[in-house]
Amino acid sequence: MKKIALFLIFTILLAMLAGCTASGASVTQETVQAATQAATQTAQEQQISVESIVQNSAQELNAMAVVTLSGSSASVEGDGVTIDGNTVTVTKGGSYTLTGTLEDGQIIVDASKDETVELILNGVSITSSTTAAIYAKQSDMTIVTLAEGTENVLSDASAYVYASAEEDEPSAALYAKDDLLIRGTGTLYVYGNYQNGVTSKDDLVVEDGTIYIEAQNHGMRGKDSVSVLGSTLTISAGDDGIQADNAEAGTVLVEGGTIDITCAHDGIQAEGTLTVTGGQITILAGGGYTTESYSTDESYKGLKSNTAVLISGGTINSNSLDDAIHSSNTVTITGGTLSLLSRDDGIHADETLNISGGVINILISYEGLESGVVNISGGTISLLAADDGINAADASASGQADRMGGFGGMSSGDTSLQVNISGGVINVNAYGDGIDSNGSVTMSGGELYISGPLSSANGALDYDSSFILSGGVLAAAGSTGMAQTPGQNSTQPSVIVYFSQSQSAGNTYLLTDASGTVLLSITPDKDFECIVLSAPGLKTGSSYAVYESSDGTMTNATQLYDFTISGIITSVGGTAQTQQNSWTQQPQRNDNRRP
Repeated sequence: MKKIALFLIFTILLAMLAGCTASGASVTQETVQAATQAATQTAQEQQISVESIVQNSAQELNAMAVVTLSGSSASVEGDGVTIDGNTVTVTKGGSYTLTGTLEDGQIIVDASKDETVELILNGVSITSSTTAAIYAKQSDMTIVTLAEGTENVLSDASAYVYASAEEDEPSAALYAKDDLLIRGTGTLYVYGNYQNGVTSKDDLVVEDGTIYIEAQNHGMRGKDSVSVLGSTLTISAGDDGIQADNAEAGTVLVEGGTIDITCAHDGIQAEGTLTVTGGQITILAGGGYTTESYSTDESYKGLKSNTAVLISGGTINSNSLDDAIHSSNTVTITGGTLSLLSRDDGIHADETLNISGGVINILISYEGLESGVVNISGGTISLLAADDGINAADASASGQADRMGGFGGMSSGDTSLQVNISGGVINVNAYGDGIDSNGSVTMSGGELYISGPLSSANGALDYDSSFILSGGVLAAAGSTGMAQTPGQNSTQPSVIVYFSQSQSAGNTYLLTDASGTVLLSITPDKDFECIVLSAPGLKTGSSYAVYESSDGTMTNATQLYDFTISGIITSVGGTAQTQQNSWTQQPQRNDNRRP
């Protein structure tokens, strides 16, 4: 498995563009907090709105009529329905049961604006050669109920016939101009041969049911919002899988259910807030990270929002050509289980990325976590990156070469670009920089383990302004060419261990105190030349040792060095040449090499 992963990484390194961008200049913690609060409030408002829709749908509706579809005609028993050849029109609020097959026909809902219409699909097949299969033209809300144990099919025309050139509605096999709710325990097959599979120009709510959608354009689109509360939803789309595109609202909420999306562009796209609190989401966007041919002007992301992505629960499996998770503003992750593959970034936020919980596995990416400000206070994170593992960068830089600039400690950097770690367990395997901050790095807690670059053109740690270490466990292995340590203004000591020759991946390296207590350990995923180590309790004037173990235990460990901490930064081992070649914070050397 490791050989396969390395092969794929090198394939990406050769095939990818020179770099990708992030933003975040002039970001303050106040701005971050305000944006996060606004996004959270929007998500709460959507949940309240959805609850209102569901509550309204639970109100008992009068049973108005039973409509029997018979090929190219239909018949009705009851009130509130008119039939004109193969066109069935519902004109009043209430509940209507539909059965049978309608060939080259249409169901229209045209009731009063304050009325709710329920269409109970009880084993129907409706196709049209000129327009939508179901067109909810007017009502307060249209409810499509899938009767238990039934299979229902909706298929629209591949080319629509409109009354005039100015018209463009409907444009989906199931199209509603007002609120649309889909519920029930039956099955629905939707074939959007013209554009979209299911569209609401207002709020679209999927409560339950088993739904299959194949669409030329978007699979499911709600202009104001799309909310998936439950159901088994399978979408194959020629554009986005799920989309909410109202520039002022455009929110998406996933609370439950199982969603499986295969799409040519974005899996789930929201102009406003995209919220995931539960459910299981699987996305294949743009053919996935192995796709070689694509347009740089198009978007192929897994989860995408122009405002904010909020993830507090659920399971997300995304394989995307572009970023797996992307926001033009903020991404906040407090829970959930994420498994991400991307040809670009694993998780990208233009302004701020906040991670305080959850399990995040970025199995392959160009850059793992990227934002103007990266705040990690909790969670378990594991990532594999062809370039930088964690990157704080400014969108004004046009590519990788521009972002590299001077080496850490050699330029002042942009202090608005930050990586802040106060908690969590983070494992980084990066072929570029392990951490690359074009501004500052702070670490006050958590555990950070880095298997850094093989090339001396990068470093396990790379920062332009400062790295203040005041707490937590740090173990960063990599090359010596551009090696950095935390800064002298840190309050927790660090040690950089140099080796006279490259060390092979696979063995475990342990830092112990004088009594033999293990303070930290790291098993690098790649060959390396030096390791930066720090742990709570390190004290100036105290003695420590570094061991190498073949199985991760002290039982089979060999002592390599013993030394005394002589300052905030202490250098151990290696040769004068290896230290001279490294960009460090002028460590004091104090070590004894063991045979």
